[in-house]
Amino acid sequence: MQLSRLRVKNIRSYEEADLDFGPGTTLIAGDVGSGKTSLLYAIEMALFGTAEVNAAYLVRHGASYAEVSVAFTGGGTDYEVSRRFRRLRRKGQETFEADRAHFTVDGNETAYSATELRQQVIQLLGFPDNPSPQAHSDLWRWAVYVPQEKMRDILGARPQDRLETVRKALGVERYRIAAENAQDLATDLRRTAATRRAEAERLRHFDEEFVESTRLAERLRIERTAVERALEGLRDQVSALKAARDESEARVRAAEADGRELASLEREEEADQGLLAGKLDLRAEREAEATRLSREASTSGSEAEALGERRARLADLESSLSRLRSEVDRHSEQVRALAEARATLASAQREEGKNRQAVERTRLEEEETKAALDEALAEGPAKEPPVPTHESIATLDERLGSARKKESTRLQALTQAESSLAEVEELLRAGTCPRCHQTVRPSEFATHRTEAQALVEAARAELGRSETDRARIEEERRARERYERARDRWLEVEKRRAATRTAHTRAVAASTEAREAHTAAEAAVRAAAGRVGDLAPEEARLTDLRSELGRIETKRSDLTRAVESSVLAAEQRRGIERTVESLRGEVRRLDAEVDGIRKRLEPRSRRISTLRTSQKSAGPLRSALEETARALDRSNEQLAKTRSTLAGLDAQLDEAVRRITAAESGRAERAALIQEAAEVEEKATWVGATLRAALLGMEQKLLTHAQSMFEREFARYFASLVDDPGLVARTDPAFTPLVMIEGEWTPAEALSGGERTSLALAFRLALAHVVRSMGSLHLDTILLDEPTDGFSPEQVLRMGELLEELALPQAILVSHESQLAAIADRVVRVQKVDGRSTLETSLVADIERRGDSGPAMGASR
Repeated sequence: MQLSRLRVKNIRSYEEADLDFGPGTTLIAGDVGSGKTSLLYAIEMALFGTAEVNAAYLVRHGASYAEVSVAFTGGGTDYEVSRRFRRLRRKGQETFEADRAHFTVDGNETAYSATELRQQVIQLLGFPDNPSPQAHSDLWRWAVYVPQEKMRDILGARPQDRLETVRKALGVERYRIAAENAQDLATDLRRTAATRRAEAERLRHFDEEFVESTRLAERLRIERTAVERALEGLRDQVSALKAARDESEARVRAAEADGRELASLEREEEADQGLLAGKLDLRAEREAEATRLSREASTSGSEAEALGERRARLADLESSLSRLRSEVDRHSEQVRALAEARATLASAQREEGKNRQAVERTRLEEEETKAALDEALAEGPAKEPPVPTHESIATLDERLGSARKKESTRLQALTQAESSLAEVEELLRAGTCPRCHQTVRPSEFATHRTEAQALVEAARAELGRSETDRARIEEERRARERYERARDRWLEVEKRRAATRTAHTRAVAASTEAREAHTAAEAAVRAAAGRVGDLAPEEARLTDLRSELGRIETKRSDLTRAVESSVLAAEQRRGIERTVESLRGEVRRLDAEVDGIRKRLEPRSRRISTLRTSQKSAGPLRSALEETARALDRSNEQLAKTRSTLAGLDAQLDEAVRRITAAESGRAERAALIQEAAEVEEKATWVGATLRAALLGMEQKLLTHAQSMFEREFARYFASLVDDPGLVARTDPAFTPLVMIEGEWTPAEALSGGERTSLALAFRLALAHVVRSMGSLHLDTILLDEPTDGFSPEQVLRMGELLEELALPQAILVSHESQLAAIADRVVRVQKVDGRSTLETSLVADIERRGDSGPAMGASR
């Protein structure tokens, strides 16, 4: 995977720039301070945010935001990472924060947080790194991008820090991490095994409980067998006593049945004697009642005979009441209409009051809106101001900028012309060239002075015209600004006038509508009042009719009670006659019943005498039954106690069996825990010893292989950069770079500046080669910022030869050394004019074809 494109906006001296990369070597060349290194910082900023470089250092001065995006191509897939930062002021201090971050794959863009985008970049580049957006990336700074001032930092790093970074870069750190995790896992497994053994020790009491519960269960089974035998004997004894009790109960029941029969017959005898006396008394009462009722029937005849005449009078009153009710109903309808008319009148009066208030309110609103309209009509300009120029502010600003630029250019031309004239004047005065200090004849330069003076006059005239044009455009712009302010004022006044006109129109319409509604309400009040006057007499007539109706209803009530009295008397006479007949029939029935009772008394007396004789032998039978029942109760009580004893033994036996089962379960659990502890301990031994040793061995094997490859490439690269057979570059097991000088090991601090730079560059190139060879980095790109700092011209040439020999898939160099253009596939020249950096890209083939180092095509903004 390689870099394919870089786009920046408001990055340091770049307002906007777009740079395409290709395979091979790209040289970014330019003067000191032109903005070369800013492009490499922008790549780093797109990938890692502000972890390596402060946003305030990169964002263009005065810009409110900055954008940067980096595109990659690899494996047929296009990737792009882009970030945007915006300038903020908080608590009086200026700061920058991430505005957005995107990751694009084949045109599909996804927004991420800073942490999520850092993780995507790590996965894309393919090397292990800290996903924190604030973390530094040592692998990136050591093996991919080498800043100008950081080239030699790798030589002064602590050996342990250097080794840890190399281990991380090579990807072998994961084996040590796995070994440490294996050690932690083994410790945890041993802790788990100890926990299982402790749990098994806590279950040891189940062995003792199993033995004790087993002995108890055997003893309880023996006792239960003895209790069961005793229970069988008690059951036989109870059965015999129950048979004797049943026989005695049968004799006693027979005697009790005779006693009950005797008592029943005696009660029946007594009842029949009482019934006979009652029947005779009742017959005498019924005979006397019939005589009395016959006398009452003769006294109620006169009241019953007046029933016909009273009913005729009641019918006449009902006819009069029906007629009066019809009159009342008819007049009631009129009275209800009167009530409705009064309600309508009250409602119309309320509505008339509301409309009168609405008329007053709308009148006031009409007056207020009329006053507001008059005020708006009198305010501000009455018409739109005239247009001084049809060009907009933006167009005038563009013209003004062009005029100022032209004025600045002509001012520079005047300055140059005056400088040239001053040089000629100096030469003429001194007779010596101010540059080469050779003697000259003033007469030979008189024409030059005349030409220089003419150029100065012409430049002054051009500058005067430019100043006049600029002043005229500035005046047009001020006039345009005054016009736009006056027009805005006129538009605002027109809006208020339109609003007040609309409000006044609505108020007039509302006032007219309110007056019309008030007129209609007054007409409704008059109509309702007339209706009430027409219906008022009906109320008095209804009162008279209701009074007469009440008087007639009173007479009807009295007559109704008289009719009811006559009806009651007639009914009473008929009832008395029926009762007398019934009483006489009852007397006859009682005579027949008295004869029947006397016939039942004779045979019952004989049976009572026989039963009284048999009851004399019932006493001894009851005594024998009571003695048998007491013996049976004693046997049942003993049987219940025995059963309770057996139930207690069963409960104790069940509890013993339950405890045996629980103890067996606990013993099985303890055995399982002991077995599990042994298995876990075995796993801990394998993980903590065998697996950990294998992981550490694999790490050491890979590190040894990487160191061998690294040392070979490191020595080769250093030998290519330093043409001295007596200097040999090597590393110790901690990857500390050393140099053997004439067979003696020498630290890097003892070397010259160019040799230290060569040593650091060889170290970084070798590390990048090994990292890519071991698959720890997917990016086939290396970024070098002024890698020849401190090099002699010969070393610069060797540096170019080394890069050309390495044939790196993609190398991007930032350098002011023009000799490196010979080994570059493309050259990007950076120029800075008036604080703005621009880019011009040229292919090496185009440069060679033209025979100069000028740009073939531009790609600058």
